[in-house]
Amino acid sequence: MNAQEYRDALERLKLTQLDAGELFNVGARTSRRWALGQARVPTSVAMLLRLMLRKRVEPNDVVAAMEG
Repeated sequence: MNAQEYRDALERLKLTQLDAGELFNVGARTSRRWALGQARVPTSVAMLLRLMLRKRVEPNDVVAAMEG
């Protein structure tokens, strides 16, 4: 997933870069670096974002599932 795809996914999921950082348990700076192409988006993050988009899973549902 490149930076543009990351930004597009966040937009479609109505997530800010800060929200995404919290969801993926990274700092806002890391999420921003992914969005700017200054760091590679981890495969696991890309996979989860694509899955969320394809299956229409809301970020709150992911958080709830992680909390058990």
